[in-house]
Parts: sequence; C-alpha cells; structure tokens
Amino acid sequence: KMVERELDDKNVDLPIRSIHHIGDLSYARGAAHIWDSWFAMIQSFASRIPLMITVGNHEYCHTRGGQNGKDPSGVTSGHGFLPWFSFLRVFLNDSGGECGVPVSKRFTMPDNGNGVFWYSHDYATVHTIAVSSEHELWPGSAQYEWLQRDLANVDRTKTPWVVVECHRPMYDSEWKYIWSGETSEKLVGRMMRKEFEDLLIKFKVDMFLSGHYHSYSRMCDGLFKGKCNTGGPQHITVGTGGARLSQTRILGRHDWVKSFKKEWGYGRMTVANATALHWEFVGYDDDGNSVVKDDYWVKRDRST
Repeated sequence: KMVERELDDKNVDLPIRSIHHIGDLSYARGAAHIWDSWFAMIQSFASRIPLMITVGNHEYCHTRGGQNGKDPSGVTSGHGFLPWFSFLRVFLNDSGGECGVPVSKRFTMPDNGNGVFWYSHDYATVHTIAVSSEHELWPGSAQYEWLQRDLANVDRTKTPWVVVECHRPMYDSEWKYIWSGETSEKLVGRMMRKEFEDLLIKFKVDMFLSGHYHSYSRMCDGLFKGKCNTGGPQHITVGTGGARLSQTRILGRHDWVKSFKKEWGYGRMTVANATALHWEFVGYDDDGNSVVKDDYWVKRDRST
C-alpha cells in the first residue's frame, strides 16, 4: 500500500521508475492459490512499471532430485545446486517443494544469464546485477564465471553506477540461529564473502542490496573484509516489505551497522547524477503517513 500510494501521488517530483523485490516473494511454499493472491495484491503497481525480482530461499531450494533434469535453473546433480557451505543447514526446504518452478514460470527477466536466477540489465545510468544466493557462487562455478564476465563488460561511461542484488546479505548483525558459538546465518554471510567479495571491490561495485532478514540494516560505506571505508560497496538489507518482522536484537560486536530498524518500510534509491546517489528507507508515522526513517548519500567518482 505504501508503494502504491507513492506511485499514485501526482505531487512527487521524481516518480518511481521500477520496483525491485529481492527474493522471498509470495511465500506460497507450494500453494498455487497464494501465488494468485499475491499477484492480485501487487497488480496495481506491477502492471504499470517494471517489477524486477531476485530469487530467495522461499522460491528455490531442494536437497535431492536434481538429477532428473527438471530443475529450471539447470541443475543436474541429485543434491541440488546449493552452495558448498550448505552443511550449515540454513539451505533446507523453505520453498515447500517449489524448487524454483513457479517463479521461473511466472516471471521473465532479461535473457543474458540464467533466467530469473541470475541476470543483469541497464536502466538509465545504473547497471543492476541480480545473483542467486541459493546457488553456488564459488570461483569456477557457472554463476561466478557469469558474474565476473558481466562486471568486466560494464561500460562505466554509460552506467557509472553498479548495483548487485542478492537475497542473502554478505553483512548483517541480527542475533539469530545460534550455531557453534556463532549464528549460522552469519557464517553464511562470511562464506559468501569468501566466495565473491573480491569481485565486488575489483570491479568497484557501488551498492549491494539484500533482503532475507525481516528488518532494515544500513552498513557503513566502503565495507570490505569487515572494515569500513576500504573501497567496498554500500551494503543495505531491506526485508521489511510484508512478512512478519524480526523479533531479535543486534550483535553488539559488529561496528559496521549504522542504522537498524524493525518496522515496515521499503528502500528508495534516487540517482542524482554520475557521482551522487541518494538512499532512503521509507516507513510510516503514527497517522499512517509515509516518512523517511533513514537516508544516506553515496558518493563515487568512476571517471578514472
């Protein structure tokens, strides 16, 4: 409703040009009628402007049966196309048996990668890359090699801004799922950093947007290998679009979190020019009016 209201507001100086939903879409978990209800819910804006999606754990997961060749992402191994660190047991059966089939049949994304699972596109001065955190991203994997080629081919004179979207975040600080002295979800983020964080800094990615956690987190700018202001992207997690909010707390030992909120809302990105981008987290006040709860200017110069 908040997005619909902003889209309908004729007094907005800069109207919404596209909507990006970074995984965990309908939460149908195998119930087709929930997909139908969800599409009816989003029809008011999805029928007017582009809706770009990324797959999450509630769209794609399976631990057996991939050898039958029916996996829409191209899996041919019996254990699925999971990351090598799936032993952490956070890659289970969250899709309820959907295994990526409904999302791949209901959405069509740019055909330059692997369907809805990984792809990229240009919009004005922004090159956006969607990758799957539910698939292997280790060097040598199909997705890693594709991502590296895509990043290498970006023309920064045409698209000075590069944004990577991935359902699971590389950095987060929610205290959740305790496992062996550290949260298993944090271990997933750490493993993801081992997989492909070096690519982000090599090709000077500006933003890394995620979901998964049902809260809002903005990390310090330039985050790389756990240190702020070291040339990495601006990492932001927005998982507050509809599912039940997290009822957890922040890990106190991480100093990279600059803003954390457990309230409904969505992110809004406005590109001012080739060197300045304005990020906002939009929530609502006690009267139901939309209000900016967090904002930050990302400034880059990719001309050299």
